[in-house]
Amino acid sequence: MDTYDEVRNLLDALRLRDALNVLDAALPDKGAKRVAALRFVQHLLREEVNRRTERRIDRRLRDARLPDRPTLETFDFDFQPTIDRDLVLELATLAWVDRREDLLLIGQSGVGKSHIGKALCLVACGQGRWVLYTTCADMLQDLYASLADDTLPHRLRRYTRPQLLMIDDLGYDPIEQEKAREAQLLYKVLEARHQNVSTIVASNLSVDLWPDYLGDRFLTVALLDRLLFHATTITIEGPSYRLAEHMKRNRRDVPPEEEPQLDK
Repeated sequence: MDTYDEVRNLLDALRLRDALNVLDAALPDKGAKRVAALRFVQHLLREEVNRRTERRIDRRLRDARLPDRPTLETFDFDFQPTIDRDLVLELATLAWVDRREDLLLIGQSGVGKSHIGKALCLVACGQGRWVLYTTCADMLQDLYASLADDTLPHRLRRYTRPQLLMIDDLGYDPIEQEKAREAQLLYKVLEARHQNVSTIVASNLSVDLWPDYLGDRFLTVALLDRLLFHATTITIEGPSYRLAEHMKRNRRDVPPEEEPQLDK
């Protein structure tokens, strides 16, 4: 693409239609002056596009409400050999989000489920996609509270509209309200998102334990039917990163034993 065509495309992308219409009349007819003018305008427009992109990404990151921002580059695949590295890197292309599919991350505490999920959310934010992170307990508490003031439809939209929603820690926090009601609320979110937008669910419970946790077996089966349809499931079976780091810190904190002094 030559400089002239790029300038026209940039003006169009920035919706500067009036400037686009007068571009030819405003430029010198030909020669070095025309080339210099086009390159100057090209530079200004590229800077404008870059600044707008940065602001959009910053806004997406704020809206996502990620508690931290881990990346796939910092994920230790060697520590968790059961994880298919190629599969995770394929997920990072977000083609599955374009296909409106889902992702289920299963494993015990500390094995890296949240790290992978948050890292994928970060990639999505970097592409300017609308992302929201929440723990399962926080989302259900928020939705349950909305029943008291009849704001459930409004609150549901908060969780059903983002292009990518991550529901973390399903199974960690005890369900505080009526379990059947909680299952209904979770079902409402996943039903509305099913085949419309993508969802990541991270849980320390294998799916066969979800009915007992949520308290409504029939509704949970329907919920899993929605979630697992055209979904990728990654089950991580390995040691805990956090426990390993804790053990390392403890070993560093233990002072070495004093060497015995020999009698002279």
